Amino acid sequence: MFSKSSVWRHFDIWLLAAVLLLTAYGVLMIRSAVTGSPAYEGFPRQQIIWAIVGIIIMFIFAGIDYRYLTSAHWYIYGGLVALLLFVIVGGQVNNDARRWIQVTSSFQIQPSEFGRIFLAITFAQFLAIRRDRIYKFNNTISTLIYIGIPIGLIFLQPDLGMSMLFIIIWFVEIWLAGLPLKHFGILAAIGIVVIGLAYPNLADYQKERITTFVDPGAADPDDVFNVDQAEISIGSGGYWGKGYMQGTQSQLGFLRVQHTDFIFSVIVEEMGLFFGAFVVLGLISFILMRILRVAALTPDPAGKYMTAGIAMILFFQTAVNVGMNIRILPVTGLTLPFVSYGGSSMTTLFIAIGVVQSVLMRHRKQEFG
Repeated sequence: MFSKSSVWRHFDIWLLAAVLLLTAYGVLMIRSAVTGSPAYEGFPRQQIIWAIVGIIIMFIFAGIDYRYLTSAHWYIYGGLVALLLFVIVGGQVNNDARRWIQVTSSFQIQPSEFGRIFLAITFAQFLAIRRDRIYKFNNTISTLIYIGIPIGLIFLQPDLGMSMLFIIIWFVEIWLAGLPLKHFGILAAIGIVVIGLAYPNLADYQKERITTFVDPGAADPDDVFNVDQAEISIGSGGYWGKGYMQGTQSQLGFLRVQHTDFIFSVIVEEMGLFFGAFVVLGLISFILMRILRVAALTPDPAGKYMTAGIAMILFFQTAVNVGMNIRILPVTGLTLPFVSYGGSSMTTLFIAIGVVQSVLMRHRKQEFG
């Protein structure tokens, strides 16, 4: 039993339980998704290993006072920028994108995955120490420069989905910090101009994803094939699904990248609306509520901003991933949190949960350590 003086008495066991249930569900669905694909047969076991590593890391980060992280925010930010620069110079190229650092012959890391979590932490502190300047437009410009450097480096990889996610982190945290509405208006106008300038510089496959979404009828059939298969998978699943490992689109190889980007389609086809979509989205909704509860409880501005930022990361990734599976959003490559296959994604999400737990465990001002 934890003593009354122990910060661990505030540990949110319900949040941990929901995350573990969602992760276990994801492993089961990855196993189904890669059945019949010899090259991928080791993925479920690897995902379990990453989950175990993630859980250990989560407890480590929960045990560390998050204020040690905020006090070192410039060092963390500098390290992130350095890693993103290294990716541009000497990163590993996969599928026409340079996003990974090859650590060993069989192990890669994606710095932008780690960056989304650590940027939520460092930017929260950046805003917290400038609360008295939030109404000054030059401070707003400073925040844009702060966030713009990593976004620019990620855009060059190229990774449009992750670039958008970083912008969302900026928006949520600066909105919570109290940015004046007129500043948002000015920035919206600037944003439209930036989008117009950025579009011609997108990679060809990124332009194809956007044009396929806007006008699927005029798109190359090969470009819309997987989106069509995802739509068929979800539509054929119905309320109850076809049964575990019984999906035709995934099991017969019609659906591509079914263990990452399009795992939601596999879930709905095999488990249906009730035991598939409702279970996954219900667990994610519960996780979001528990994280937002922490943001409401903590009196520390930096703690409030970072937990809200982490909640938005999970929400945005879920919304975009589900949206592209049901064809209401273009394909961006953002994965379904705790469900899609991926080591960098899994471990960084557990880091995020550990940081949230750390904030909760120390939400009383007098408790440090």
